[in-house]
Amino acid sequence: MAFRRAINVNQENVSSRLTIKSNSIQPNEGVKRAALGEVGNRLQAVQQTNDKLKQNGQMGPPENIQKRMQATMPIKKSTTTNTNNVPNAKAVFQRQESILKNITEQTMKNNSEPTAIARDSKKLSVISRVSNRKSPVLNPDENLQDEPQMVPEYLLDIFEYLRDMEKKLAINKNFLEEHESTPKMRAILVNWLVEVHMNFKLTLDTLHLCIGIIDRYLQENKKVGKNTLQLVGTSALLIACKYEEVYIPDLEDFEYTCDNTFSKRQILQMEREILKRLDFSLGRPLSIQFLRRYNKIADANIDHHNLGKYLLELALLEDSMSHVRPSLQAASACCLSMGILNETMDLQKLWTPTLAHYTSYTYYDIRTVVADLAYLIIKNEKSKHQAVRKKYASAKYGKISVNPNLNGPLVRKLTVGKKI
Repeated sequence: MAFRRAINVNQENVSSRLTIKSNSIQPNEGVKRAALGEVGNRLQAVQQTNDKLKQNGQMGPPENIQKRMQATMPIKKSTTTNTNNVPNAKAVFQRQESILKNITEQTMKNNSEPTAIARDSKKLSVISRVSNRKSPVLNPDENLQDEPQMVPEYLLDIFEYLRDMEKKLAINKNFLEEHESTPKMRAILVNWLVEVHMNFKLTLDTLHLCIGIIDRYLQENKKVGKNTLQLVGTSALLIACKYEEVYIPDLEDFEYTCDNTFSKRQILQMEREILKRLDFSLGRPLSIQFLRRYNKIADANIDHHNLGKYLLELALLEDSMSHVRPSLQAASACCLSMGILNETMDLQKLWTPTLAHYTSYTYYDIRTVVADLAYLIIKNEKSKHQAVRKKYASAKYGKISVNPNLNGPLVRKLTVGKKI
């Protein structure tokens, strides 16, 4: 009932605006990688062909050798040539060296074009890190090489896939325009869900997934108003529990949290409606997943991580942050948390080449979102929705939401000119 009263008090008139069309981006398609062992095989084939030609007295000019070489199939295993039994061995090796030089130049020319290797900068950087120890990009997974359960050899591919999925399952900017639900109604719902999430002692991933499901459903169905918004939130939390939790609360518990406003049957019916609208696509990446990865790369401590989580949950309250990619939110939270707790005014120095490489974001890419997150810190102090702030004021999270550095010079600098 408290939720419904808050909805009635804060209901706003919906302004008539143009509907923003979906602008989801399809993931990039992979390209086959060029063979790298081709040069060695060709040279071995030339050596074998030259031996046969010398024995038969049919050695011709270099251009004929090259034509025969191109027509020769690569061999699997090299053979040893006895130069003592071959006449004019020095001349033969000179010709082979010339042929190898031409092949190498041609290979380098091909690789200079926008091939898969050239476009795949991440995999190319991995190769350069191994071969060039002077590179400023470090390997954050070096200590995981002996832990196969951490699959370090697949981490780059996993997060590349997640970045593709967040583009495909994107949330549009201003998705609540011409909607029966207003931003204030959504903020009340999220604040209430944070409290329910704490009472049920659910994982953080469940909360983030729940809010993501709600936003994607509201984007698809603009007819959700104050009478059904809480039902959507309850059913979305049930779906998220089934997706993330090992032990989920009973359906009666979800009914009780709604103050018996909705029956178990209605909750299940809305669950089916949400899944149908979303086409059962629940794999949208979460900002908390990226934050864990980025904080490991940054070698952050527990306070940095708690502050990053606090910033991301503050972002859940704002519908204006829903369209920002989860990976970009996480990168910004990682950078801002280090700057606040390290009392560093120049955030660009904290954003190392290693972080820029593995996150795929430069500091120029994240600076706007960093300022937005700093603004949310100041805004939440005067907000009516205090569930997130109270949650992170507990000893479990190091009382990070009441840390004096959150009102320090860096936050004030980033929020200059913004109305609180």
